[in-house]
Amino acid sequence: QIPSSIWFRDFYDKVTSPSWPAEYRPVEVLQYPGETVYVPAGWPHLVLNLELTVAVTHNYASEYGPFFEKMWKEVAQDERHFALRWHSGLMKSGREDLARKAPREMME
Repeated sequence: QIPSSIWFRDFYDKVTSPSWPAEYRPVEVLQYPGETVYVPAGWPHLVLNLELTVAVTHNYASEYGPFFEKMWKEVAQDERHFALRWHSGLMKSGREDLARKAPREMME
C-alpha cells in the first residue's frame, strides 16, 4: 500500500488519460460536507482530503461470504498483535465457529 498523495502524484494522470482502458478508469467522487460515501467490501479505494477533514470509517467483517476470511488473512499478516487479541475475543465470546475461520497459525 502507498499513501494516497503518492498515488495521486505518480498514477492519477495515467489512469485518467484517454489512453487508459475505459473499463479500468477510476470512479471519482467529490464529497461535500454532510454527505456519506459507501465503499462496498473488497473495493480498492483511496481518499485525498482537499481541506481539514474529520472522517469516520467502519470496516465490517461479516461472518457470511468470503470477506471474513480475506480480512482475517490481511489482519493476521499486517497487524499480528491486533489479530491475537481479535482471535482471543472470538474464543472468549463463544464464537469458536468464527475462530476456526481465523486460524492462529496465519499469525506466525
